[in-house]
Amino acid sequence: MEFRQLADEIVKADYQHKYVVEKYSGYLRGKKVMDAGCWTGPVESEIIERGIDAELVGIDENMEALNVAADNFSEFKFIQCKLTEPAEAFITKYESYFDTVMFLDVIEHLPRGSEIEVMKFLNKVMKPDGVIIMSTMASHFFNFVDPAWFVGHRHYKSGSINKILKGSGFEAIETSPIGNLCWDIDLLLSYIYKHILRRKYYTSDIMYKGIMRGFGTPVISTRIYLLAKKVGSGA
Repeated sequence: MEFRQLADEIVKADYQHKYVVEKYSGYLRGKKVMDAGCWTGPVESEIIERGIDAELVGIDENMEALNVAADNFSEFKFIQCKLTEPAEAFITKYESYFDTVMFLDVIEHLPRGSEIEVMKFLNKVMKPDGVIIMSTMASHFFNFVDPAWFVGHRHYKSGSINKILKGSGFEAIETSPIGNLCWDIDLLLSYIYKHILRRKYYTSDIMYKGIMRGFGTPVISTRIYLLAKKVGSGA
């Protein structure tokens, strides 16, 4: 199946999901969690792998991806929901419900200019003391290494993300600039193998070691991970 193949191919993508689940496990264990833009459930896989007990609802607009997630992780609930046009029934059911919202590598895929409205929606379904865990591509001199950047795949500076957070009723608690060019180069290679060579891509051991160094203090960080708290209604 296409989605399963994709999950296996992309740059050992689980290294990021493993990182975020381990780093923020205290905000997941025993909590009501929403995974906004859950796709086929890579985060859910890491949560189960670590025996973290959470009431989790994954949302995504792609029904085929959701079906894969639901088949693989029956202990969680998966609901089709378009972030830019959430159904009123969903908002009514889950208003002020979640302790934690995970929003990982999604914001850069939203229609340009819709970020604050989507974040307001996420604010609305969170408890008054809720937190959001999010990640996105960091803007740097070598943005062009990401081929999707040429067709609108946005990279953000920390100041831009903080402005979006403030405009939607959030305040950053912790910001972690991580990642390095190995992350982006590995992704570029996966695109080349998949779309040009039509072959399956495997991250080399040398590249993987370089990727792992991105969790330290990289000279050029390519990802922004942050934890933010809800400070307003977002209305």
